[in-house]
Amino acid sequence: MAGWAGAALVALGLSVGCGDGSGDPQGSGQDATGTGGGATGSGGGAATSGGGDGGGGAATSSGASTSSGASTSDGASTSSGATSGTGAGGGGGGEPSTGFSVRGRFLYDRCGEKVLLRGVNEMVVWLPSGPDGLPEFAEIAKTGANTVRIVWNTENTAAGLDTAITNALAQKLIPIVELHDATGKWDGLPSLVDYWTEPETVAVIKKHEQNLLVNIGNEVGDQVDNAAWEAGYKQAITRMREAGITVPLIIDASKWGQNIDQLQAVGPALVAHDSNIMLSVHMWWTDGSGATITKELNESVALELPLMVGEFAQHAVYECSQHPFDYKTLLAKSVELEVGWLAWSWGAVENNDCKDDGPFDMTTDGTFAGLTGWGREVAVTDPNSIQNTSVRPHSIETGSCK
Repeated sequence: MAGWAGAALVALGLSVGCGDGSGDPQGSGQDATGTGGGATGSGGGAATSGGGDGGGGAATSSGASTSSGASTSDGASTSSGATSGTGAGGGGGGEPSTGFSVRGRFLYDRCGEKVLLRGVNEMVVWLPSGPDGLPEFAEIAKTGANTVRIVWNTENTAAGLDTAITNALAQKLIPIVELHDATGKWDGLPSLVDYWTEPETVAVIKKHEQNLLVNIGNEVGDQVDNAAWEAGYKQAITRMREAGITVPLIIDASKWGQNIDQLQAVGPALVAHDSNIMLSVHMWWTDGSGATITKELNESVALELPLMVGEFAQHAVYECSQHPFDYKTLLAKSVELEVGWLAWSWGAVENNDCKDDGPFDMTTDGTFAGLTGWGREVAVTDPNSIQNTSVRPHSIETGSCK
């Protein structure tokens, strides 16, 4: 399913950046754009100790959370810690669940309301004023966004993470926290899980578990074969569940987030291992017509994958403005197919990639008033923009189910 242009660029050994910020130590180095194309390579990631599925994440009928620490003798988790919802559809009756949960391909809040993510990424960890999201979260909230993806790293404290999450929730934004340290580095996945499972971090996650989503790692891995990718993430999920983390876990595709083919091929096995997960593709693709967007989203929905689009902008990263991305088709198809998305990125921290050739920054200064160009279209003016399609769940707006 790889686009010919992306495959050709990979064959030539060309590389691009991934829209990382000026303070990002990863910097440029992402593989060329395309749709994934069935990445190959040794992967090099850690394998699971047992390799068996635990079949976790089975929802209970009562709405209570399932157990999160049990494991089988072969090391595979028998329960994901996922919480059940309150019915097959949004807004069902019954008792609230502990927090967000994934059922089928959709995300639901603790009250059983279906939630379609509509928001932006912000490189909070490198904000000049400090990694607290202020005043940026308030500016993002003016778009009507229901979600913010918070760029974080393992050098920052659990206390700082608590502050950032608290500030996002104060603006009625669902916080998605991701770790950026292993961007493009498959062998870095275990160290991310080390951070998530530290007692101090687990305590913060449990404090906010009613309203939080955790993105295990940003774009972990470049060329990772399917077996290694599956084994590595099964182990990561199991470790986090055994540490008591029950919130939905978001898993980025390999090939710097782009490999949707791998999500389609291996995603069902990860969902069988733990149903309380979402799969995230970063559409740093060359697709000026929207044909690839349409094809891949249709295929993913047909597979009932719990898919979201974690990053996209107005063009690819390699040679920037020469490789446009039809984001308007993405916005329209996401409404039609009920797929969540987050645009990259707000702009209070300037993107290094493409800054002189079609900047990714949605704003000139990190304010709502500073929205320009493609950023203003995605946030406000397009018929399928954040402002026109985002719905904040009642539980986030009011703190209760009624």
